[in-house]
Amino acid sequence: MKNFEDELSAKQADMIQLALEYADRVEQKVDTVYIYCSFETMYSFDVFYKDDENNIVMLHELSNKGLNKSEIDNLIFSVLKLGNKDLQEIHKICQKYNRQMPTQIKLIYDNVKKSVNGKYSYDLFYSNSDTLTADDIFEQWYNEVKEEIEGNHGTI
Repeated sequence: MKNFEDELSAKQADMIQLALEYADRVEQKVDTVYIYCSFETMYSFDVFYKDDENNIVMLHELSNKGLNKSEIDNLIFSVLKLGNKDLQEIHKICQKYNRQMPTQIKLIYDNVKKSVNGKYSYDLFYSNSDTLTADDIFEQWYNEVKEEIEGNHGTI
């Protein structure tokens, strides 16, 4: 019989698979997948990657071998839409088991080691601000990871 952890893990695995399928579709090898989920005033889902050359790249920055801009845009829209749907299903799982829905989920999937690390928060990050949005918080995380991974290139 499934329990909360089983159902939550399965839905998170769906999100990871979605992000990996996009990378496969655009024929890009990725070492790490970073998935950002937020639920404060609305659902928000986004993804970025560390490619096989240690570059941190957004969905739209992955190489697009053999696909035109319209096809890429449609794929990105589908990834974001399906990821948001998965996040809504996580919310339903939380309700089903009478658990609090995290305001933020950060999943880091190591595609080389095939391991996942999840960070969950219940604090407010943007809904209590007049200027911040979920996109701003996602971009902050992206920039932090980019600085951590790429920022030390060429320095002693």
